[in-house]
Parts: sequence; C-alpha cells; structure tokens
Amino acid sequence: MYDYFFTFRSVTAATGASRALERAGVPSVTVRTPKDLRHKGCGYSIRVRNDLLTEAKRALQLAGTGYQKIYRRTDAGTWQEVPA
Repeated sequence: MYDYFFTFRSVTAATGASRALERAGVPSVTVRTPKDLRHKGCGYSIRVRNDLLTEAKRALQLAGTGYQKIYRRTDAGTWQEVPA
C-alpha cells in the first residue's frame, strides 16, 4: 500500500487543507515534508492513505487549496511524483 503526500509551502496552507479534508470526511495527517522531498521547496505535507487519493484530490480541488505536488511512497521506500 502507498501513502500519498500532498505538499504545501507552509504549515498554514497544509493546516487549511487538512481542515478541508476533515470536512469532507477524508482522514489525513499533517506532517513535515520528508527530507528527501524538501529540496523541492515544500515544507509541509498532508498524508493520506492509498484508498483515499481520489477523494482527497476532489476535496482539495473543491476547497480551492493550492497544493504543490503529490508524491507516493512505495513499499520499497522510494518516492514517485503522481500526476495531479
């Protein structure tokens, strides 16, 4: 199973996105962006489970949150960018 990370530039943006997901019934966790991804300029992320990716994308788009990118962490521990 993958974990998906929606990256944001600030904790304020990530917190707002987390609230939007909560209102939509999509559980998430606000975390510091993993250090392997921080060089991309993103400071905070929202982590969601694999089975909630589509719902999370929809809820964040409806709420107008501006996430930077989406990454998935594979079972092998590598990072892959996911098309938005």
